[in-house]
Amino acid sequence: MNLAGLPGGPAPVGGQYSTLLKKPNAHSDSIWSVAWKRQPPSSKQSVATDVIVTGGVDDTVKVWYWMGEKLDERFKLEGHQLGVISVDIDETGTMAASSSLDSHIKLWDLESGKQLKDIDAGAIDAWSVKFTTDSKFLITGSHNNQVNIFECESGRKTTSLTTSGKFNLSLAVSTKTKYVATGTMNGYVNVFDVETGKTVVTLEAHTMPIRGICFSPDNQLLATACDDNTIKIIDVSAPTTPVATLSGHQSWVLSVDWSADNTRLVSGSSDRSVMVWNSASRKSEATFVEHGDQVWGVKFNPQGNKIVSVSDDKAIHVYEVPPLG
Repeated sequence: MNLAGLPGGPAPVGGQYSTLLKKPNAHSDSIWSVAWKRQPPSSKQSVATDVIVTGGVDDTVKVWYWMGEKLDERFKLEGHQLGVISVDIDETGTMAASSSLDSHIKLWDLESGKQLKDIDAGAIDAWSVKFTTDSKFLITGSHNNQVNIFECESGRKTTSLTTSGKFNLSLAVSTKTKYVATGTMNGYVNVFDVETGKTVVTLEAHTMPIRGICFSPDNQLLATACDDNTIKIIDVSAPTTPVATLSGHQSWVLSVDWSADNTRLVSGSSDRSVMVWNSASRKSEATFVEHGDQVWGVKFNPQGNKIVSVSDDKAIHVYEVPPLG
């Protein structure tokens, strides 16, 4: 769905938000996924560094260092064959995971750029991928209504959980990995307690595909990004109906992320925009319409004061988030 021809509104609107960087042609094709973590000092670098990982339709995973107001390409990681759909970085900031339509999950050493593991997920099509917070397991959502858990060290599948709804498009893992949530092609939200394997939530939150999902930092709420142009907020402890609906995008909402301090949400959409929402008031604080095509991925940095976005236009943008007044 290409909406690049639509006229854009003012960018940004509200506060002291600003665009810090626009990096065109960061990949040679569409960029579908992004992750951002803080990498600790090591024998190879004396200071902590912000690392951004992107996955593209060009079959590559790229590793970037955010250096103040500059984005340096550190590694170009190759090996996938049918586009990179999803990427994640573990809590230590030293290992990345990527998934592809080639049904392979790859683990990468972010300090050396070397491949650590190639997991053949079989015919299940590992669509989305997330690390557990202890970095020992990978959790994936698939076409066949399964959530699959793989051991990072051995690559062995240890657990499969069956979800309601069709095709798990999006996946979220709560802090300390108590819960795993999925959003499906036909609008269902599923939440599992990983420790017990029991279903905590089954809710038809939308009637259209949920392409993004994330937990609030306190694990009490879920935000969903849907093709019905809305974001819905769900209370995990009382999931009979969404507690709020955020409206403002003019087309599919493709991605959503919560800031670590629980004050803001960010969303990316097919309308080419990136919107920032106040978590308390649930109102939009800023809108950027600077990408030339739909925005597949948005992510806060660990400090919550910057946002990265990636798009079908092959560009990476980084935005400044002002402190709450």
